[in-house]
Formats: sequence, C-alpha cells, structure tokens
Amino acid sequence: MRYEPLSRFPALRTRDVDELRQRMSGLFSVWSLDLGRGNQTSFEGCLNHRQMQDVGVTYGRYGSPLALCLSHGDTYLQGFPIRGLGSVVNDGTEGEVSPGHGTACGPNADMRLKYSCDFEHLIVRIRPQKLIKTLSALIDRPVDPQRMATNVRPIPAMAVAQRRLVEFVVGELDRVDAPLPDLVLAELEQALVVSYLNCNLHNYSHLLDEDPIRSVAPWHVRLAEEYVEQNWDQPLTIEALAHVANASVRSLFFTFKKSRGVSPMTFVRQVRLRHAKHMLEHATPETTVTSVAYDCGFSNPGHFAKYYHAAFGEYPSATLKTALK
Repeated sequence: MRYEPLSRFPALRTRDVDELRQRMSGLFSVWSLDLGRGNQTSFEGCLNHRQMQDVGVTYGRYGSPLALCLSHGDTYLQGFPIRGLGSVVNDGTEGEVSPGHGTACGPNADMRLKYSCDFEHLIVRIRPQKLIKTLSALIDRPVDPQRMATNVRPIPAMAVAQRRLVEFVVGELDRVDAPLPDLVLAELEQALVVSYLNCNLHNYSHLLDEDPIRSVAPWHVRLAEEYVEQNWDQPLTIEALAHVANASVRSLFFTFKKSRGVSPMTFVRQVRLRHAKHMLEHATPETTVTSVAYDCGFSNPGHFAKYYHAAFGEYPSATLKTALK
C-alpha cells in the first residue's frame, strides 16, 4: 500500500463536491471549486489535516481534474505538490504547479488554481499573528501585516531545503511508535514559520539578510544562557531568548556568536546534550536512546546520535549500554 501523508489525521473522505468545497472554504478560503466536465464519477476528495498551535499541515488528493479559486483568506499558505501537474494565477501572475514548483500566498490574496486528476499535495497554513510576531523579532522592527501580505512567492533556490523540512515534520507527525513530545513539536512548528519567512520572497526579505544595527553587552548573553540552563526541557526559540535578554534577535545572535563562538540555538543544543548524557548515565531498564532524545528536545534520533558522538566521543547507545551493565 502506498504511503499517504498524515493518514493518522483523516479530515475528509467524500464523493460530494459541495462537501469538499465547504471544508476547503474553512481551511483555505476556497470560494469556488469545480470538476472537469464528465469527471464526477471519478472524483474522490481526500483531506488529512494536523493542526498544531499556530501551524496546520494538510494533505490533499482529488482523483479528478479540479479548478478552484481562493480569495480574502486570513492565513499564510504554501503548497508543496507531491505528484501531478497544475497551474496557478496569483494576483495576476501566472505560473506552473508541479513537484518542483509550489506556490505561496498571504492573507487577502486572490488565486486561481487548476490541478490534474492525479494531483496530490501538502499545504502549510500559518496564522498571521504568529508569522508577523516572528518576522518582527527577526528584523527588530514593527511589521505592517498589510505590506507583508501583498506579495509572497517561493524562492526556487530554497525550495528543496524547505520541502525537506516540511516532509520531515509530516513524517514525524505520522509516526505511531514514538509520537513527538510537546517540546519537540513546538520547536518544529517554529522552524516551519522561520522557513516560510526565509524561503519566500516578500516585502521584508531584504531585512532578513542585513547585519544587526548594534551588538549588545555580554551580560545580555549571560541572561540568555541562564534562561537556557533553567528551561532546557521547555520549548526554546531565539525569540524567547531575545525577550529574556531584553535585546533584539539579530543583536543577540550577533553578540552570542562573537563572544561564545556559537549561535544561541547551538548553545541550546549543547546544554540539552549535556542533560541527555546525564540521563543516559543514570538510566533505568526502561530508558531508550529515542526516549532520551525526545525528552531533550531532539526531533531526530539519528541527528541526536551524531551530535552526541561529536560532543562526547561515543554514541548514546554506548553510554546507555555501559550504564545498564
């Protein structure tokens, strides 16, 4: 049986076009949805949807050629085609839709889309308040939501990396053997928002590449370090560290890198690796490498093992084996 993304989270199975239109209206502000002539018998709408706190991820397929229009939405959207072909008209600009070419839009955008009968895709949906707050923190200045929403489009050179992140998150959400803890899920959600901001062109893209206006004092860095040490087992973002240190994200990142030689989030990883080593050294028979990785905020056990080996010269499985002798 072929893998179906987000199959653990079925949202709709229907042969009723009106039912699909109603559901997609609520999720994506679809106001018009039509099938190709004579395709009613082959149509079978399928939506799987997983809503996190501020980000939702949806899988869709339709079994029939489809034409739809989105207008006056209230979220930031990005589509990642899995198979099939299509076309898009986004605020008057035409483009193709295929596994190598997705599309993105902000609130109030007008889009017309056409999909082939075999079309399947993933869609990331981000609440505006979260995206604007994150962007404002990253560029250290207020953001006008209306300016941001007027022009969002994918950067082709960044598409592969962004798609890889989306597929990784979906794959982790689909796991039944070791579901993601809230700590990991919150930080993956943040990663999706930052990825959207950095992998799409918008009216504030140029500010994301600017050097910080000023650095901050070393005591700001110490405040951030102390916060990490006390909250390593909670969701941590660069925004939260900047807030605690009373500094801008860019200034804190710049000074942290200059004075400590690593980024703030690399420091977070170092602290969590230290706690992971302690947990493995004091393991019980129920302890596993995967459970420790997740408890310490690592979403991928393979990456955790690599980081652990680089930090301590042995793999976490070896530490655990020694502790259980």
